[in-house]
Amino acid sequence: MGFPHPTADVPGIWPHLETEVAAVHLPNDLSRELGRALIGQATKSVGHICATTWIFSADAQYTILVRHKTLQWSTPGGHIEIGETSRQGGLRELEEETGLTQYDVRPVVNGPAFVHVTDLAGSAPHRHWNIGWLYIADMQAPLTSAEGARWYHCDDLPQGPIDLKSSVALLRPLVLQEALGTN
Repeated sequence: MGFPHPTADVPGIWPHLETEVAAVHLPNDLSRELGRALIGQATKSVGHICATTWIFSADAQYTILVRHKTLQWSTPGGHIEIGETSRQGGLRELEEETGLTQYDVRPVVNGPAFVHVTDLAGSAPHRHWNIGWLYIADMQAPLTSAEGARWYHCDDLPQGPIDLKSSVALLRPLVLQEALGTN
């Protein structure tokens, strides 16, 4: 499929990404389908492999979103470049879009949290297969204004991708479990 830079796409053979998807904390039909596609098995949906970085406050009351030209307000993330893991790609995108680095965030679970998708229409309809990573950050850490990054209360989210609210609802309990030390 390609993008302005070489990206990991499906169908394709990406065993290092398949290993990450196999370790997803909340497996679902999407993670199973993506796992098969990453080892070259047929998939219904061709597309780009992307990483998303879901950032919450320690009390799970707030999440960071960035302004996106087509998705409105979305979690930081983007295409995984060839040779990157989804963790590396997600942290790269996090820094580009928010200014936060790997040193500003703490993982909530060991491995990716879940797989979700963004389907894009238009002249070349395709799917973004998002491998979602979950982190906690200090709300006092400075954010860059380049992508309009800002904290939003989880009960008052702006317009964004169709799965924004359901993804936040799915991930918040994991952050709360981490806060209680039960993860």
